[in-house]
Amino acid sequence: MSNVWIVIEAAAGRCTKAYLELVAPAQTVASALGASVQALVLASNDADATSAADALGQQGVGAVATVTDAALGQYAPQTYADAVAQAIQAKSPAAVLFYGGPTASDYAPRVAAKLNVGLVSNASDITVDGGKLTITKACLAESMLLTQAIATDGVQLATIRPKAFDIADGVAAATPAVEAIAVTLTPSATSLTSVEATKVEGISLEEADVVVSGGRGLQAPENFNLVEELAGALHGAVGASRAVVDAGWRPHSEQVGQTGKTVSPKLYVALGISGAIQHLVGMRTSDTIVAINRDAEAPIFKTADFGLVGDAFDIVPKLMEKLKN
Repeated sequence: MSNVWIVIEAAAGRCTKAYLELVAPAQTVASALGASVQALVLASNDADATSAADALGQQGVGAVATVTDAALGQYAPQTYADAVAQAIQAKSPAAVLFYGGPTASDYAPRVAAKLNVGLVSNASDITVDGGKLTITKACLAESMLLTQAIATDGVQLATIRPKAFDIADGVAAATPAVEAIAVTLTPSATSLTSVEATKVEGISLEEADVVVSGGRGLQAPENFNLVEELAGALHGAVGASRAVVDAGWRPHSEQVGQTGKTVSPKLYVALGISGAIQHLVGMRTSDTIVAINRDAEAPIFKTADFGLVGDAFDIVPKLMEKLKN
């Protein structure tokens, strides 16, 4: 039986639970192709590979292939593309799914070029039609849905949009059978001179069940304490609109939207955010959206499940009192 691979980047602690979102679409593809799901774990050491295999087993993944090499400790597109391409050539999976974060979105097209096969990207839905991967993706600032299908023969590649699929609950755990794949990685044509890690305090945006975001309606950076206090009371993460980030009020790591991060929490609270389409792209799949804005005509209210027309400076303190009580 052939395999459908999900690529897990386990090096340097990058294997967050977000990668487990790949399991559900992989199962859909595997079922249609009469295949089984297997993870390809990229790691710089055995400990990271083992940790990732254990996490995958908790999601019912019963087979894991590993590529372990010290060169994978620091991301370089050529190195990662070489590792995945060589692994594919060695084992010939039917299809390979990548988590569509910044790294795989960079190196997955290189893998496709090396193998001369098709790649469909940023899938929010995926099916199989006539043995070919067919995906649905949003385009033109989410104003249209586009359907794409693989046209080439050979292994089929796809990147999956973050937060497009849920991590399943109550899955029967498995003890994965682990197989090491030997590859030969040549030095990258470029070298990494330095890395500056972004310090994230508290819950990360991508994994938070609650996100409270602020926009220019808060009028000044010091007023973001409203967002921070409400997020803290709700045990959530702090987000921001692009306008706020561009103004230098908040770091880019907190930006939600088309050029920021895509989030899909159980609760999304927008304070002083008008709701430009570029922002909606990054949060519209949240389970429940609450908007607070003084402008009754703000576009955010068309997307919100609950809208409060009023001043956040009046509403949030009253809301905080209710939460404390």
